[in-house]
Amino acid sequence: MQESKLEIITLGKFEVRRAGQLLSQDSSYRVWDLFKYIITNRNTGIVPELALENLWPDQEYSDPRGAVRALIFRLRKSLGQNPGTAQDYIVFSQGCYHWNKNVDYWLDAEEFENMARRALTVKHSQPQHYEDLLLQAVDLYGGEYLPESYYRQWTIPVRNYLNSLYLQVVLELMELLAARGDYSKIITICEQVLRTHSYEEQIHRYYLKALVNEGRIKQARSHYTYIDNKFYQDLGIKLSADLQRTIQAPGNRQPGGVGLNSIQNHLQEKADNQGAFICDSEVFKDVYNLERRRGERLGLSVFLALVTIMDDTQQIDSSVVKKGMDELESFLVKSLRKGDVITRWSNNQYLLMLPGMADELGEKVMERIKNGFNQTNQHLTINTEIQPVLPPEIYN
Repeated sequence: MQESKLEIITLGKFEVRRAGQLLSQDSSYRVWDLFKYIITNRNTGIVPELALENLWPDQEYSDPRGAVRALIFRLRKSLGQNPGTAQDYIVFSQGCYHWNKNVDYWLDAEEFENMARRALTVKHSQPQHYEDLLLQAVDLYGGEYLPESYYRQWTIPVRNYLNSLYLQVVLELMELLAARGDYSKIITICEQVLRTHSYEEQIHRYYLKALVNEGRIKQARSHYTYIDNKFYQDLGIKLSADLQRTIQAPGNRQPGGVGLNSIQNHLQEKADNQGAFICDSEVFKDVYNLERRRGERLGLSVFLALVTIMDDTQQIDSSVVKKGMDELESFLVKSLRKGDVITRWSNNQYLLMLPGMADELGEKVMERIKNGFNQTNQHLTINTEIQPVLPPEIYN
């Protein structure tokens, strides 16, 4: 970077520097908000009245052009002249202010976009250059565009565009690395990407597959458990079933296969795993259909029960409910039988499956669970419902 070049950082943070000096700490926040607006609209220019309306919509100005002119004067003073020339960074033409693209400057968002576009154009003609450009683009992307202006409407289109382009670059790179089995590099890049894009399931999928292929099975399962809880607690959604399958260790690929004892040991639960079985909703659906078929064929009873946790304070306090759900899960595991199945169905509900239980006994079990939990909690209570999976005549 030349010492005279104006360096503008907009990805992950906002800074304006020249020759090692931080310029963006001088002057008022309004001056630099206007600068961000000009840089964001550097290809079109800005109308003074529209700029004020977008930047500070709650304020009225008797002379909007004069107000912008005063801010531009202060901004030019903070930026200084373009060293070695008589050109200003900001010029006025045909009633609009424009960013002068002929001056000596470097803008990270512009450089990232150009690098990403160049990479995609040489994908087939220059594969090595293609990979180098992808890696450089990923390293250059420091985070979301102007994060301190996250809720400003005029930043949203540019932020979404750059974010979409970044994910395209990352996935292109993941596909390239996966094709040649460079799992170590995939892990390194995914860990970098997930610091800013923690809800991108595709990135988690590449990361988990790379961990498994590197033999880091325990770490893969730990990461899966973490993101499964995070997606559910933060977004209220469950991870797709195929993502869970990615954490299964590759089987023994010997020509003769593996023995049944080995398979059984792999499938079997730990000996100290007492109480009801806990699983995610997708596994619960599979077990539900299996038990329903078995019950219909053998005439065995199968019941579904719903346990709903209530906040007696009548306040939406997610931390209280979350803590209560964790306590309720432990309580249900201890209170139910080993053959019973539990899944968290929503942020305040557990769904239970009780196979092989008589109707009157099921009601008693649910009443015992309700009374037992309610007696130990001051602010939270539970309601319970239970009903047969199959029509009553099936059991007769």
